[in-house]
Amino acid sequence: MISTGATKRHQGKSMHGPSAGRGKWATPNVPHRGWTCVNVEDLGEPLTICEMCESAEIRYVHMENARYHGILACGAICAGHMESDLVRAETRDKKMRSDASRRKHFPSRAGWKINEKGNHILKANGFRITVFKKGILWGAVVSRPPADKAFFTREKFSTIETATMAAFDTMRFVEDNVPKPAPFDPSRFFDIG
Repeated sequence: MISTGATKRHQGKSMHGPSAGRGKWATPNVPHRGWTCVNVEDLGEPLTICEMCESAEIRYVHMENARYHGILACGAICAGHMESDLVRAETRDKKMRSDASRRKHFPSRAGWKINEKGNHILKANGFRITVFKKGILWGAVVSRPPADKAFFTREKFSTIETATMAAFDTMRFVEDNVPKPAPFDPSRFFDIG
């Protein structure tokens, strides 16, 4: 990740920013704190600009959501400041870097099946991953049965491979940040005894 206008020191020391008051940091009607990371995605290489500072080229996109108009795709430093937790954002970033090889091979992983609708389905690590075509683009959704909560990728993609890699990122984010659903316990609903 290239971070213009901000410096960082790794191994939990400190990160400084946010990018010298550039972009949305200089806009008073955009909240600067109180954001929550809702997903992280690896673009494979620095392909986009942080939507908060509007200056840092980023590869690992932290999707932040607050009382603003939707989600902003941000780099680790801006995300850390927006969440008021620089260590958490940097930890997510480091995990993305270490997962890069697994992510690259995820589309060719054994176990992918095609269902009757033509969607590509994989059951792995307790998750159900569905990669689907919508028009000419591809998207993906990740869920962890038995819960019905679905986590969609940030956007649609031009190839099934990039949609599948985005699904891997979403799966890893849910794995690390969303508690596993409690197993069904009939005694919570019925008097068994």
